[in-house]
Amino acid sequence: MRRRREKRQNSDAESTIEERLRLIIETIPVIIWRKLPDGSADFLNKRFREYTGLSSQDGLGWGWMNALHEDDRSMEEWQAAWAAGKPFDKEVRLRRADRKYRWFLLRGVPVRDEQENIVKWYGFTCDIEDKKQAEKQSLALVDSIPQQIWSGPPDGTLDYCNERWRSYVGLGLQELQGQGWQSMLHPDDRDRVLRAWHKSVAEGTPYEQEERHRGADGTYRWFLARGVPQRDAQGRILRWYGTNTDIEDRKRAEEELRHVSGLLLRLQEEERRRIARDLHDSTGQDLVALATMLSEVRGLIPSARRKARKLLHECKALADRSIGDVRTLSYVLHPPVLDEAGLGDAIRDYVRGFGARSRIRVELDLSPRLGRIAREVELVVFRVVQESLTNIQLHSGSLQAKIRIDRNSDLTVEISDRGRGASEDPSREKKQMGFKIGVGIASMQERVRLIGGRLDIDSTEQGTTVRVTIPLPPGGQRK
Repeated sequence: MRRRREKRQNSDAESTIEERLRLIIETIPVIIWRKLPDGSADFLNKRFREYTGLSSQDGLGWGWMNALHEDDRSMEEWQAAWAAGKPFDKEVRLRRADRKYRWFLLRGVPVRDEQENIVKWYGFTCDIEDKKQAEKQSLALVDSIPQQIWSGPPDGTLDYCNERWRSYVGLGLQELQGQGWQSMLHPDDRDRVLRAWHKSVAEGTPYEQEERHRGADGTYRWFLARGVPQRDAQGRILRWYGTNTDIEDRKRAEEELRHVSGLLLRLQEEERRRIARDLHDSTGQDLVALATMLSEVRGLIPSARRKARKLLHECKALADRSIGDVRTLSYVLHPPVLDEAGLGDAIRDYVRGFGARSRIRVELDLSPRLGRIAREVELVVFRVVQESLTNIQLHSGSLQAKIRIDRNSDLTVEISDRGRGASEDPSREKKQMGFKIGVGIASMQERVRLIGGRLDIDSTEQGTTVRVTIPLPPGGQRK
């Protein structure tokens, strides 16, 4: 008797709990549903019925699909979700009782028995219309910005690009998604760009490259592409966001500037060559003739006239010094041996004269593979060596310098000293002069840049090193 009473009490309690749960499910302002393993509904709460205007009878079984927008009713897609037997999320449009549609997030999870068979599906459907409208407005804003904008997941693929980019390349979003965006890269930029992008993705570092993109008309324009990772609180990358900025006009202006700079430097070198030739062939020869005549005049002056002979001796010495100065100036302006014998002999010859004039000991290390190189490269390297040694003499205080030139796929040039280096403290410059980055250095940088090379200056308390790297074409022979 007691056992029956306890059993009845337990049953009443379970019924009370179930009734309360049902009341809660019926009254909460969220659509709650339950479905059989095949996806047919056997329970839809009051919120579903109020929102859709469907009765319980109309919504059960597969009737609930009548409330979906016709584009969201793909039976194959729904059956695939049920068959997968995994929790799922779907964004769908539900028709309201007034026949208007709103976006909802439908989320379902399976419940299994002890044999892992699905016995029920439980889920809810939450209104996300306001969120979708906000996203739509955000996308409209992004599409209206006069800038190409893109984003993608952590793996470095692309899943979104705005209308500005799509209209430029003449492709749809689906064609650009994943790795599709790579198709619009210029063939000459592709390997470089992809190496840099994969490196940024692997290391999680910001991306920045100048690259050419093909437009819808088949022509290429230069863009500055930038990408940055968005991270969570733990530092994990959630997404990549980036922009492409059209820099075609800037690149054309830079190219024009390089052309003008190159033309000016060539004209400057031609003028140097002309002046050097005039000094050597005209002024220098006149001074030699003058010195010769002074020697002859000295023989005509009686030895008793010591004062006149002394004055003539001084004139002869002055003429000899002028001859030396003119020859040095002519060589500095443009060494003829550079054209005749090449870079190696020209530098050896210049270093000998520089050491004699400056009392600075220069160690020279030239690659046996140096040989002859393109005329403009030889001239640039000679000018770099010349300007660097002049800076060492004027500003470093070093009595030693070293020049190293090596040739492989690139031509590398290093000029170093053991001076004080560049001072970062302006107040110290009054006490000591370090390496000065002035007009000469700027000219060197421009010369190197015009032939596709790179110039770096490393200045420390132990001294300064000027380093030049110039890519050489296959063979790299003089043209």
